[in-house]
Amino acid sequence: MNQIWTAHLQTPEEKQRFINQLRGSSEVFERLNELIEMKQKELGAAERNISAYENPNWAYLQAHRNGYASASTVIKNLLTLDQQK
Repeated sequence: MNQIWTAHLQTPEEKQRFINQLRGSSEVFERLNELIEMKQKELGAAERNISAYENPNWAYLQAHRNGYASASTVIKNLLTLDQQK
């Protein structure tokens, strides 16, 4: 499990209790991952749409999309409790 999840806890007992709560919520995390993947696919489709290049502020739009994609990847990685996947 990613240590970032338990970095705020002091004792091994607190950490274990929190880890148990996280693992008990694995279905919620899986659904969140699915939702993020859906949004990432939408973003990819928007990037490949030829009309995106008609925007005079295309560079800023692309920078925004790149940041969005990067942040969503970070969040997906945090939601993957089993880092062996």
